[in-house]
This record gives sequence, structure tokens and C-alpha cells, in this order.
Amino acid sequence: SNVLNIDLPTTEDEAAYKASVIKMLDTAVSYNLTAIFFQVRTTNDAFYQSALNPYSRFLTGKEGEKPPFDVMAFVIEETKKRGLEFHAWCNPYRVSMGHKGTVEEYFKTCDDLNFAKQNQDLTLVDTNGQIILNPTKEKVKQFIVDSMLEIIEKYPVDGVHFDDYFYPYAGLDENHNDQPDYEAREDKTQSLGDFRRYHVSDVIKRVHEAIKKTSKTVRFGVSPFGIWKNKINDTLGSNTDEACSQSYDNQYADTYTWVKNGYVDYVVPQIYWEFGHRIAPHGDILQWWKALCEDSNVDLYIGHAAYRLGQEGEFENPLEVVNQIKYANQYDTVKGNVFFTYRNFISKDKDYDGMQALKKLLTKGDSLE
Repeated sequence: SNVLNIDLPTTEDEAAYKASVIKMLDTAVSYNLTAIFFQVRTTNDAFYQSALNPYSRFLTGKEGEKPPFDVMAFVIEETKKRGLEFHAWCNPYRVSMGHKGTVEEYFKTCDDLNFAKQNQDLTLVDTNGQIILNPTKEKVKQFIVDSMLEIIEKYPVDGVHFDDYFYPYAGLDENHNDQPDYEAREDKTQSLGDFRRYHVSDVIKRVHEAIKKTSKTVRFGVSPFGIWKNKINDTLGSNTDEACSQSYDNQYADTYTWVKNGYVDYVVPQIYWEFGHRIAPHGDILQWWKALCEDSNVDLYIGHAAYRLGQEGEFENPLEVVNQIKYANQYDTVKGNVFFTYRNFISKDKDYDGMQALKKLLTKGDSLE
């Protein structure tokens, strides 16, 4: 995770940055992992040489400032040396994190190359002040497609990966939303939800098609919020309580349709709840995703909350994630497991015992039992 420098520092100290990357990759090898998801677009920026996007403030300390070396080339080279896959993790719409000042003040901190700064009329704002690109705009969609193609044309990546941030979790600000776009829609029978889902699905479909036309080997995947819909709202939904958030209605991410129509090559649902969660039990949600992917060409990887290990509740049990992996991997449909986030692999905090149990499972095939 590179946003807010969660897992890695900036490149202001080149030697320290490279050492951190080496440690990260060696740690991955020590856990017997096979791939890393390296965040290369955090807030409408780039961790790579780009003609379309400015260098990230989380890379160099200031947006647009050039790093002392080609960071992505270095990370990929070191990744390949260790036999690991490199997936370029991108956030498609996010322009800023929560910002206390005005939108205009934030754009003053952006480099002139920033697409959102150049096209401020193509942005929306959520109730926390976070700025995103407007998913309904054709120019935005093409920019996202072009940005993904630039990555795979310039760098030997194994995959392009989107996270769970589509429409913002917090909802849109009443003064900076897509209501005018909705009112101007061609299909007047569309509800606001259907309108938003159409445009999000359209960009997913177009990114996938563009990647396939450009490369026979690069894979495209998404790690959506773990719940598509609750069964009480739709018989096709998961066995989760009606109080649970649904990506279908809140992020307008219709992951069910993406899998059924083959808009992605793989999916990594973020099933970040414990087995005994009162309204969102891990096992029930996993069963839903297994059933969805069983008769599809979409590979299923389970997203596990390594960051929750040691926290109050069932994650106090150091075997919680280990047990989730054992449960998931009894099914042929489950092709692997993905963990959020890297810093937990080197932490000596309350997550330590759980991560050591995970390491033992992944390297020796058993738990602490």
C-alpha cells in the first residue's frame, strides 16, 4: 500500500527506499508467496514514468517531482529476480484522500499534468471532501483506459489490478455530485443506481477489452468489497444480514455481472470478517463467491484481513487467518489467497503471532497446532 506511505517511504532517501523494497520482496519469498500487488496509482498519479500522470506525492514527497530512478522498473526487476509476479495496483477514480480545505486549495497542491486539475469539471466530491473523477464522463473513461494501456506498454507487468474504491463509501456531496449527468441521461428509464452501475461496469469492461487487445498475457482483476448483495434483498445475494453494506448499492460495483460476463480475469473479494461475525460471517460469504465463480472463466482468490490479526474479537486468535485459508483452499474453485497489507508481514505488534502462524502454514503446510 503506497497511498499515505502505509507500507513504503518516499524516495527522498534513495538507498533507504531501495532497501525497503528489497526487504519487502525478500519477506514475500520467505512466506512462500507468488505475487505482489504494488500500488502504482494512488490518487490520480503515478509511481512510474508517465506522459499522462504526474509522479505521486507519496513517491517523492511532492506531486510531479521526479524520483532519482525509475521506481517501477526497479521493483519489477527485483520482483522477477525472485520469481514473483508483479501486479500493478491502481485506484481508477480517486483524486485525493479526505481534504479539509476547499477543492480549489487541493488542486493548488497538484502538478499541472494531473488530469483532474486540468479537467476540474470532470470531478466529484464525497461528503468527507474526497475528490474523485466522475465515472459517468466519457473523457474520464478513456483516460483510465489510456492510463492502464500506458502501464502495460511501458512495463512488463503480470497484471493490472483495481481495488474496491469506485463510487466513494461516504456518498457524494450534495453540491458536487453526478445529478446533472443523471438528469441528462439518454435512457430515461434508468434509476440513479442503474445509471451509476452502468458507467462503472462500462469502464471495467473497456479496460479488460483494451488489455486483451494489447497483451495476451497481462491479467486484469479487481478486489471488491466482500458483499455484493444480501440475500434478503436479492435471492442471488449472500447469506448476510440486511444491515450489511452492499457494493451493488454503495460503490455501484456490480461484481456479480463482471464475473458472469467475464469482464475480469480474476476477482479478490475482500472477505475481511471473521467466521463468527454476527451479520457477515466469513464462511457464508466465501461460499457465495465460490458458487459465483465455479462455472466461470474468472479465477477466485480470497482476500484476507492480515491487518486485523490481534484485534479484539475472533482475530485475537492467531489462527483466524490460518483457519480461513484452510477453509477456502479445500475448494478447487479457490485459486489462492491475497493478504492486506505488507506492513503486517514485518510487524512485531499484536499481529505478530498470527503472521508467524501464517508463515508456518504457507511454508510448512501446517499451523501452530
